[in-house]
Amino acid sequence: MIIFIVSFLSFILEYIVNGLFHGTIFSGLIIFSSMVILEPYFKKEKNKFFAFCFILGFLFDLIYTGTYFLHAGLFLSIGVIISFINRVTPNNFIVTILELIFLICVYRIFSFMFMFFNGIVSFDLDILCKSIYCYLITNVLYGSFLYFILYLISLRFKIKRIN
Repeated sequence: MIIFIVSFLSFILEYIVNGLFHGTIFSGLIIFSSMVILEPYFKKEKNKFFAFCFILGFLFDLIYTGTYFLHAGLFLSIGVIISFINRVTPNNFIVTILELIFLICVYRIFSFMFMFFNGIVSFDLDILCKSIYCYLITNVLYGSFLYFILYLISLRFKIKRIN
């Protein structure tokens, strides 16, 4: 239930952030952050987590971008990386934020390369670095907030998550 609520609220927040702050240093991908933070709540059910990542990516494509299956594939790939990282590292705040920073960089580089090779954008390292920087600000803030809120909710209501 917590996964559905956080995902739904993240989609709404994504819409608000993209609408209010479009073109500023606060860029979206709120949904991406929620995917990273929610992985421990799947209780080692990796197939469900991978399906969740694919569905989030597809819905992101459907609602926000119009590039069908691009983000579905990217989110699924990132989900595999998240699963691997969480299997070999402890699940704590610092590791989660470092993981989020790393994955935002990987995501932006892969999506930029895809758009460059398909002729959608021209190669400009400044644009790539600015987009990474902008996404990092928003997602580290949201990821930190979401991590602590979900941690407190998990303690209060005894919701299991893998550690």
